[in-house]
Amino acid sequence: MYEITMPKLSDSMQEGKIIAWKVKPGARVREGDVLAEVESDKATMELECFHSGVLSKIVHGDGSEVPVGEVIGYIDAEAKGAEPEKQRATAEPPEQKAAPKEKAAEAPNAPAPQPAPATATAEPRAAASPRARKLAQEKGIDLGQVKGSGPGGRIIAQDIEALSPGRASPAEKPSAAAAAPEHPPAEPPQAETRPAIKPSPDEELPAIDVTDEEAEVVEASYRLKTQARRVTAAKHVIPHFDITRSIVVTRLFARKEELKQKYGATITHLVMLAALKALKLHPEANRSYDRGRIIKWKGINLGLAVDTDEGLTVAVIRNAQGLSLKEIVERTRALVEKARSGKLSPEERRHPTFTVSSLGMFDVEQFEPIINPPSAITLAVASALAAPVVEGDKIEVGRVMKLTLSCDHRIIDGVTAAKFLGEMKRLLENDAELLAEK
Repeated sequence: MYEITMPKLSDSMQEGKIIAWKVKPGARVREGDVLAEVESDKATMELECFHSGVLSKIVHGDGSEVPVGEVIGYIDAEAKGAEPEKQRATAEPPEQKAAPKEKAAEAPNAPAPQPAPATATAEPRAAASPRARKLAQEKGIDLGQVKGSGPGGRIIAQDIEALSPGRASPAEKPSAAAAAPEHPPAEPPQAETRPAIKPSPDEELPAIDVTDEEAEVVEASYRLKTQARRVTAAKHVIPHFDITRSIVVTRLFARKEELKQKYGATITHLVMLAALKALKLHPEANRSYDRGRIIKWKGINLGLAVDTDEGLTVAVIRNAQGLSLKEIVERTRALVEKARSGKLSPEERRHPTFTVSSLGMFDVEQFEPIINPPSAITLAVASALAAPVVEGDKIEVGRVMKLTLSCDHRIIDGVTAAKFLGEMKRLLENDAELLAEK
C-alpha cells in the first residue's frame, strides 16, 4: 500500500488545497498519471502518480485544506481496478470499507495475499514535519509513539533529536504487543482527525461583527488567505528596518524610449540590473538568517513581486548574476506571464535571495515593503517623478526616484544597507557604466 501525501510545492507552503481529484476510487493508475489538482500559496499544480496500482482510498476530498506531508489517499499496488462506470465519484466516509478491494479479495481466482511493500504503513502517519520524518527514519524511531511539541501536537525535529536511536518518547512507549500486531489490517488506514492549524496573529484578532445591510462578505481565496498568513508572520518574526535614498535618474529616464525600443526594457528592469551589479560588489547583502544559521548564497536568485488575479506572488530568476539587460528582460517577461496564468513551477518560486517590488508605474513617491523570506532585503522601487534637482549652481527640473530597502536586522545592519544602496545610486546615476556589458 502506497501513501499519497500533500506535496510541498513552494518554500513557504505549509498546507495545500485539493481543487479536484482527477481519478475516482477503484481506478487503475500508472506512474506519471495526474491524480489531482492541488493549490499552493503560489499556484495550482498537477499532482502526479509515482506508483502504479489502484487508487484504493481518498482520505481528503475536493476542497480540503491539508498540511504538507499529510496522507490524502492510498494506492494499492496489488489490487485490480474496477470498471470506470462502477467507480465512485467521491471519497468514502472513514467508517466505510473500500468496495473495490473487498470484491477483489472475494474473487474465486484471486491470488493469495502478499506481504505489504516495505513502504506500507499499518497505521495512519503521525503529524510531523518533513525534517522530523527524515531524522526519525535515520534513528529508527517510530513516529507513531512520539509526542509532538509543535503546533497542534505536530512532531518537529527537536522532538526526534531529543530521543535515542530506536526509542520512543517515554510517556508514549508502546507495549511489545502493541508494537508488533499479530495481523496487519486488511484495509487502508482510516482518516485521522487532525488538530486545527495554529492561527496566525491576524486570525487571533476578534472577528468583525457585520450585518448584511452593512457589507457583503465573501470567503477569501485559499491563496489570498495563505498570503495573509505569510506576510503577517514575516512582519511579526523579522525585525524590519527601512533605508531610503533619492536617485537622480534624469539621464537614464531620457534614454527610456531608446532602451524600450532596443531591449523592451523598463525602469524596473534597469533597477534590477543595478541591483545585480551592486550585489556582486556587496555579497554580504545576499545572505539569509535562519534559526541561528547564516546562509551565504552562492548565486543570486532575483525575485520580482508580480500582481496577479489571485494576489501577489514572487517569480524568481535563478542564478541571475551576470545577466545582461536583454536577458533580464526576456526572463522577466516569461516569468511574469507564467505567474499571471498560475503556471510558475516550484523551481521558479524557490529561494529568492533578493526581492524587488515596483510600483513605479503608479506615480508612487515612496513605500516600505514587507520582507519576502528567505530574502534578507526587499527593494521597493517608486516612480521616477519630476522634481527640482541641483546641477552645479543651478536648480533644474529633473527626474528623481526613491528606492527603499526593507532589511532583516538579524543579518543586515545599517552600514551594509547604506553601502549597498549607495552603490545602486552610483550605477543608476551613471547610465554608461550601468549599461556596460563588462
